[in-house]
Amino acid sequence: MRFFILGILTLSCSIAVSAETPVSTTNRDEAKVTPDGWDDEQASDSNECPEVSFKDIYESPDDIELNYCYLQQKIEEGDIKAAIPIVERILLLQPHQPRARIIYASLLYHSDMMKDARREFEGVKNQPLPKSDEMLVLDYLKRIDDMNKRASQVISVTVTGHHDNNINNIPDDDTLLFYGYEFDFPQDKLEEYGTETSISYHLDYSFGEYLQHSALASLEYVKDNYATQDEFDFGAWQAALGARFDLNGINLTAMSYGTYQSLAGDGLLRSHGGRLSVSYASDLKEEDIYINTSVSAGAFNDNYVSPGSSDSSGKRYQARITGSVTYAQSHNIYASMGYATKEARTEPISYTSWTSSLSYRWTSLSGHSIATYVNRGRTRYSGSSEFITGDSGIIRRDKPVFASVSYSMPIQMVSDFSITLTGEKQINHSDTPNYEYQNTRWSASLTKLFSF
Repeated sequence: MRFFILGILTLSCSIAVSAETPVSTTNRDEAKVTPDGWDDEQASDSNECPEVSFKDIYESPDDIELNYCYLQQKIEEGDIKAAIPIVERILLLQPHQPRARIIYASLLYHSDMMKDARREFEGVKNQPLPKSDEMLVLDYLKRIDDMNKRASQVISVTVTGHHDNNINNIPDDDTLLFYGYEFDFPQDKLEEYGTETSISYHLDYSFGEYLQHSALASLEYVKDNYATQDEFDFGAWQAALGARFDLNGINLTAMSYGTYQSLAGDGLLRSHGGRLSVSYASDLKEEDIYINTSVSAGAFNDNYVSPGSSDSSGKRYQARITGSVTYAQSHNIYASMGYATKEARTEPISYTSWTSSLSYRWTSLSGHSIATYVNRGRTRYSGSSEFITGDSGIIRRDKPVFASVSYSMPIQMVSDFSITLTGEKQINHSDTPNYEYQNTRWSASLTKLFSF
């Protein structure tokens, strides 16, 4: 952005004319301004301005060339806030200089003052301009229009091929508990290939005087098919509806959800609920750091409808605190901590759990990215299955761990098309050997985005 504005500024300086410097009308195209104290070589290159201080401007506020040099100096330093009053002073001296007005409008745009930027661009658009300046103004106006669009819609289609080495979660140890007694019970882990199709639609509709609020809606569908083990085929629908409100920089988001899941083509779960979250973002532009923090809480009612699973039905409550830091526009660190509790119909299935997660993502300028993610949990059940432990009052405790690493790259020949390669590891540590298992999944995905 800084170099973009400097390009306009260089052209502006080359034609800046003070009241004391007449320009010959017979050779206007070749005329050059030579401010006092500059030699001809300096005049030929506007980038070679002398070092200017505020004291110099204070002593000679009407020196147009000095003001242009001071403006260029502030833009090179990335000090946009200080550059705006300088170009405003230049416009007082040269109110009909279109390139100075374009610089002014550009600075307003990059300071997120969109209404003022649009006014300035609209004011200069109808003036006689070189073709390059005309295209620049039209491009900025298009960007502002795109930002002011009320409705933003995205459809995402993903097709994934994956391989799992233990889809039936067979315990690592061949020794199992049965009514509290240990038995040797060797079992074979099922190694299986499958394909997953995911289609999602997201709508963001802006409203409010400054379009700072949004109505949100989404619909997602997932279908996972295994090559031979049809009893593990999984399907899910999820719909969400809500709104996000910008309250002086603090975002309040309220969402409601409805979910339907099936296993092997038969109904498994119907769930509905809602979540409320509060987030705040800090954009430290000078340090090139963006920070986002949020706190959320939700309540859901799970109704398991498949035969033999109704005991898992009940109310589920969640709370989570998250934070992310993006720096140098390429590095993102994300951390979160969550709490959940489930009041199931039977005590052994009720639980409380804590989870913590950490992720890091690196994204190159060309769109390639590498992401790592680790999640660690602690789950305490209200009891245990008497069929396994022999006493439903024995407390079951699990420590699940999930880790993944993925690499994504855009396909240059097709817009909004990307390939992602992912490796995942899921491990469940438990004080009951029947629940000690691990699974490794490798997958490759193709994703296409449609934005309108």
